[in-house]
Amino acid sequence: MDRRSRQILLLILAVGAVFRVVYLIQLSRADIGEILPLDMTFYKELAGRIASGGGMDGQVISFNPLYPFFLGAVFRVFGDGLIWIRMIQSVAGLATIFLLFVSGRFLGRKGDGDISDGAATGLTAAATGLLYPQFLLYEGSLLATTFITFITTASFTLSLFIDAALKERSRIMIFSRAMPTGIAAFTLGILLGGGALGRPNLFFLLILLIPLWLIVRGGKRIDGVRLAVFCAAGVAIMLLPPVIYNAAHTGRFVPVTTHGGINFYIGNRPGATGIYAAPEGMRSDMRGLIEDAETFAEKESGRDMSPAEVSDYWFGRSREWVFEEPGAFLRLLSRKFVLFWNGTEVSDIIEISIFRRECGALWFLFVPFSAISILAFSGFCVLLYFRRNRGVPLIFLSAALGSIMLFYINSRYRIPSVPVLIVAAALSVTTLAEWVRRGKWVHASVLMAVSIAVLFSMAGRNIVAVDKSAAYTFAGNHFMKTGEFAKGEEAFAQAYRMAPGKVMTNINYGRALLKGGDTARARDLYSSAFEIDPDFPLLAVEYGSLLEQIGNRDEAAKVYLYAYGLDRTRDRILACQFLSRIEYESGRLDKAIDWIRKGLDLIPGDEKLTGILNSLEMEENSRFPDGTNGP
Repeated sequence: MDRRSRQILLLILAVGAVFRVVYLIQLSRADIGEILPLDMTFYKELAGRIASGGGMDGQVISFNPLYPFFLGAVFRVFGDGLIWIRMIQSVAGLATIFLLFVSGRFLGRKGDGDISDGAATGLTAAATGLLYPQFLLYEGSLLATTFITFITTASFTLSLFIDAALKERSRIMIFSRAMPTGIAAFTLGILLGGGALGRPNLFFLLILLIPLWLIVRGGKRIDGVRLAVFCAAGVAIMLLPPVIYNAAHTGRFVPVTTHGGINFYIGNRPGATGIYAAPEGMRSDMRGLIEDAETFAEKESGRDMSPAEVSDYWFGRSREWVFEEPGAFLRLLSRKFVLFWNGTEVSDIIEISIFRRECGALWFLFVPFSAISILAFSGFCVLLYFRRNRGVPLIFLSAALGSIMLFYINSRYRIPSVPVLIVAAALSVTTLAEWVRRGKWVHASVLMAVSIAVLFSMAGRNIVAVDKSAAYTFAGNHFMKTGEFAKGEEAFAQAYRMAPGKVMTNINYGRALLKGGDTARARDLYSSAFEIDPDFPLLAVEYGSLLEQIGNRDEAAKVYLYAYGLDRTRDRILACQFLSRIEYESGRLDKAIDWIRKGLDLIPGDEKLTGILNSLEMEENSRFPDGTNGP
């Protein structure tokens, strides 16, 4: 690399570092910087237990374990302050930009054909990574996205070097130092295995494809098989601990986590649209979804189920639908393919528009995914045209597409594949510039035509509506928890304005209004939520409690009876308690006792219900010692 290219690279990295420092300062001073949505709170709480030595408490792994165990290690060394995590993730983000340069330069090397200069491609890739705002956004969150993106980029870069070494029978040079190919393949396996602990849907595909590619690339020589074995050994070292742990607690083989089944069902079921939407009647956060998926599966099967059995149940439900409606399934797959290339950023936990209000650094990062998508598609066409260095990029693209099309798309799932797309996009830009410089107008025109076609057919189409209300819901929950009720009410109000047809926006806004004393408007919102989905967990008991609070006891009793008719134990238990209270306050002591007994039929021996029953029976005996229960 010449001096000028080195200076430009250092400038890109320096600007990236400045942006990250400014962003961290702005985030630490903003209200939104302290907001931890449910998934982030789950990771932080679990990491805290891990840091204190509590570990998993004997529970089967129902989450991707890489990030919480990493958080636990950081908490143990530095404490649980968010700034340390964000600083480390910022360094990982800068490392990703550097690796974009390395892989772009490698892929853009001049070969036998006319292809753009390697340094130019690398610098274009690094600059694009610098200006893509989602990278910086996720570096400030307590999510695995930044590390998975780094691991993907590092795996991609190392795969390119190993691939070239096999093809050219040469040594691998890392920073001018030779690395034995066996060590490189083993390191690649470590990266792939680590990635599978954080994003299984992407990395399990790479774990299957990369060793096969090494064998094929080696041809009749033993080198490819040897490197595939080294790679597999690295993968095994990372995956064996969770496999052994899960086997010990389930008695069966579970690769990493037991919640893959419900995620697969969300992406492949009647009514699926290709983006995340919790099944009807289930909560959308990770913990709520896992609990509701288990409750529903056990209800349908009529027996208690282990987490692994619950996962199998939902996989089975999806398979049934695929075989019954193959045409619908193929249409859904084609829609997911288009969504992968579509420019819309489908947020699920954090929404960039909210962060831009308080963190101005994000406004200066202006490269949209649609531009990367359009140019990346053209870049893969360039790779196919020149018939060189195409195997590894196509493998990573296939894995990225497969991970999306097997499940569903959102920004968090797509971002790890963006570095590979950025490198392909940079190759497209520099190749087009080279062709124009050389006067190859036919080639340049075809490449531009491909880009325009992708723009209008996939990247630029408005085919999905993004629900941004969830981000305001997270903010509202945070403010209510910290006692900032006015801010919480406003956040919930904004979420409701964005999505008035969602159950949770109505419930959350209703709760906030109820806390503020506006029972009339709260009732309207709860009534609306009940009309939308009366079976939503705990909605009926909350709505009934509100009706009871404003004096509408008869209507409250009807709603409690509806809750009692549901197939969720918690709803039914609460309904029994509240119906008992209504009967007691109405002077019907015998019926109050009957409702508590019905509750004990559901959970025999419950201390709270037993205490209530004893109190009611003592009162009954004192009132009616002859056992007649009154006149």
